[in-house]
Amino acid sequence: GILIRMKPDKSVIPKYWLGKNKLKISCKEKIKVLNNNIDELQEMISDIYDEAILLGIDEKQLKDVLLKIVKNIRNNLKNV
Repeated sequence: GILIRMKPDKSVIPKYWLGKNKLKISCKEKIKVLNNNIDELQEMISDIYDEAILLGIDEKQLKDVLLKIVKNIRNNLKNV
């Protein structure tokens, strides 16, 4: 099969990010870093997904595993 690289879906990124205090984050550099990280994550997930499909993995099971990873993520930072 032919692999077509898709651009990250910008629609998943909110118009603005909220801080812990529920106020908008205004630092453009912080927002740029976070948005770039999300773009990279989308590309990585897309690559994993495509490779799994080529290996014959069940799509629903793979999505369930990816969702479980997100649901179980925890903050590893101290005092933040």
